[in-house]
Amino acid sequence: MPAARSVPADEPETGRVLSVGSLLRIGLIAPAVMVADVWLAQRLFPGFNSGAQFISELGGPAAPNPAIFNVGMVVAGLAGMAAGGGFAHALQDAGGRRQVSAFAGLWVAMTGLGALFAGLFHWPDPMHRACGVGLAIQFAPLFTAWALWGKPQHRRLVHFSLGWFFGLLLVLALLTGVWNVRTGSDVGLWQRGHAFLGLLWLAIASWNLDRHWRSRPTDMGEPPEASGEPDYASAAS
Repeated sequence: MPAARSVPADEPETGRVLSVGSLLRIGLIAPAVMVADVWLAQRLFPGFNSGAQFISELGGPAAPNPAIFNVGMVVAGLAGMAAGGGFAHALQDAGGRRQVSAFAGLWVAMTGLGALFAGLFHWPDPMHRACGVGLAIQFAPLFTAWALWGKPQHRRLVHFSLGWFFGLLLVLALLTGVWNVRTGSDVGLWQRGHAFLGLLWLAIASWNLDRHWRSRPTDMGEPPEASGEPDYASAAS
């Protein structure tokens, strides 16, 4: 009687590796979509002052082509939310800290949610203020460093993320008017600076985590069944 075909134990693990890797690669795409969307919307908005005007005005009633900005933000937002799931799984696998990794993924996902709100609720709709949840990207580098702390193979990403966190914190402080550095004519510049730095970190961290995830072993199937015989019994027979 022919034996039934057994499913290799590593097939589910291989599928998981591919799915998480795909989510991490989306984390590379989302920042590029956001930057390209803002750049294109600005190019098609004659007279737009990127230094003095908020990004949200690209999707407002004064914009000649608001749909370009708004649709792009929706797409980028969905991508960012998906990337958050990849972050949580990859960080947990790399650092073993489940709760901290989940929060790091949550901050990334909330960044995507902020972009989604920006595209769905067009400025000056009062609901547009909900896009402020996108500032959660501020905490993603800190929690990523925490999740990977003490792991020698991720030391550079830990140090990079910690430094980036404090850099983002400084830019956010200047954006909100600390030390009176910001003036009324450069608010758009500070807003873009903070957003660009956050997205750049997201792309770099996604690339590093994806590289680690793809290099991990995929033959992590179930352990061999225990038996009463020692491991060398078959060789002695």
